[in-house]
Amino acid sequence: MEERVESQEVYGGKLFKVYRDRVRLPSGQLTTREIVRHPGSVGIIPRDASGRIVLVRQFRYVAGRELWEIPAGTLDKPGEEIPAAARRELAEEAGFKAQRWTLLGTAYLMPGYGDERMTFFLAEELSPTESHPELDESFKVNPFDAHDLQVLRASGELLDAKTLLGLAWAGVPLWAAPSPR
Repeated sequence: MEERVESQEVYGGKLFKVYRDRVRLPSGQLTTREIVRHPGSVGIIPRDASGRIVLVRQFRYVAGRELWEIPAGTLDKPGEEIPAAARRELAEEAGFKAQRWTLLGTAYLMPGYGDERMTFFLAEELSPTESHPELDESFKVNPFDAHDLQVLRASGELLDAKTLLGLAWAGVPLWAAPSPR
């Protein structure tokens, strides 16, 4: 175990904070850890009545391109319940609500330097609802069958790690060779 000796906030942003911590290693030696503190997030795998998975496409500044992703987002308010955040994000990004929700699991997204934990849900029995994206968000929404998802993955169109993990946890066979239609 590493023991925190001191912690200093070096950046406080809208979405996360960055800290520089001094820690004592088991050997007694001191070192520095830079940590992104994040309030947590949700990822939703929406499955329609035909078994297709609904993805959203949005421009990602860091990647410099649009990516197909599962609907996902940050817990907005202190104390926001995780299931409520998942319902909110599904409506905001994809324009759907779901009658059936299944908790798939929780994972640290980048534990080498960040404490963000994403909770993944499978959302089924979908019906349309009003979409209210954030002012800085714009989405294209599309359902994909398993074959199309395999083609997207094989062609490099599915590059987002949270999406790949969420789809795998939902049992989508992404690594099967796409069969000819």
